[in-house]
Amino acid sequence: MKIKFLGTGGVSGVPEWNCDCEVCKSNDPKDKRLRPVLFVQIEEKNIIIDFGPDFRQQLLKNEIKKLDFAFLTHAHGDHMNGYMELARQKNLVFEAPRKVLDEFFRRIRSSKDWLLRRNPTMQMNYFKKKKIGQFEIDTVALKHQKDYEEEYMPCYGYIFRSSEFSFAYLSDYNEIIEIEKLKNLDLFISEGNGLDKSNTGHAGVNGSIEVYKKIKPKRMILTHINHKTGHAFLTEHVSKFGNIEIAYDGMEINTE
Repeated sequence: MKIKFLGTGGVSGVPEWNCDCEVCKSNDPKDKRLRPVLFVQIEEKNIIIDFGPDFRQQLLKNEIKKLDFAFLTHAHGDHMNGYMELARQKNLVFEAPRKVLDEFFRRIRSSKDWLLRRNPTMQMNYFKKKKIGQFEIDTVALKHQKDYEEEYMPCYGYIFRSSEFSFAYLSDYNEIIEIEKLKNLDLFISEGNGLDKSNTGHAGVNGSIEVYKKIKPKRMILTHINHKTGHAFLTEHVSKFGNIEIAYDGMEINTE
């Protein structure tokens, strides 16, 4: 398995447009973040989790020529607004849990018809637990607030398990509903949107650290980083709590 972070930023990326804060003006290349996208390669199968507004740029920059599966965590624009690129891949399987896919279609309205007219080879399915190569893939139900409202929107993480390696990707949440699924992980990729829990549905760095203490994965990497906290500061902060790292665009993990 190969894992690559194509984007590790928050809703606006880093630097944010029209912002002169210290992080946005940073010269550290690890403080340059596109919107969150994770690329996973299992044997010859290429999987993308989310496809935000920087998706075209990310595919070109990383020279990704083929996608087999596209999974969606939830229907916020920073995770789905690059959906037009899905029309460029023949025989692509696009899946998300029922409520997530329904919300995606509701927000984009004609997207299903548009995608299928542009790409009649595409399969659009409600996600079902599946096996790709040696890995079983399942979802993890999460709570994540809906557009600054008290209402929660459908949101899920994805978990990959084989006999040799396991990891979970939970990019946006302020509560994990199915936390029992996260036992015995080699790698837990969690959200780090700000230091503390926010009113926009994010647990933040410290919230993810509390989850780390509960489930005790061998390694944790934080993503979905906003411009309020720089890479160097966060790296020092999380080092006090265990085997925790801060993701950056282009970061790779190879389990071989």
